[in-house]
Amino acid sequence: MNIAFCGHKDFIASNDIEAKIIEMLLMYARKEREVCCFNGGYGAFDCLAAHCADKAKEKTGNIKNCLVVPYLSKKFNKECFDEIIYPPLEDVPPKWAICRRNEWMVDNSAVIICFVSCGFGGAAKTLRYAKSRDKLIINLFDSCK
Repeated sequence: MNIAFCGHKDFIASNDIEAKIIEMLLMYARKEREVCCFNGGYGAFDCLAAHCADKAKEKTGNIKNCLVVPYLSKKFNKECFDEIIYPPLEDVPPKWAICRRNEWMVDNSAVIICFVSCGFGGAAKTLRYAKSRDKLIINLFDSCK
């Protein structure tokens, strides 16, 4: 099972949200043979999501933390990831690579765990795309209201 993360780059982490993400990952890890967490590697929410995947992985052996990159030429912080994935984006102009990478993560995931608090920006666009694909969406912003 694949889970994609999506959230604002200016997200402010909290212990409560961290605990919720870890709890969800462990719940899916108990149900599935393997859980692959897709992470875009940009911004504060992605950083927290990667941290949570690592924490959950320590408690169970069937979680994989995957960085999904939109470009082959750019340097990414790959240290905390188990695998680097480059989706089939060779023919996508660089201007659209992040958007197409996000769509690939949604298309190849069963669950989207996100923190989207407003209707604009890349995270909001990805959330709208996930809704159009009838994905199971867990928006942690809704639990903070």
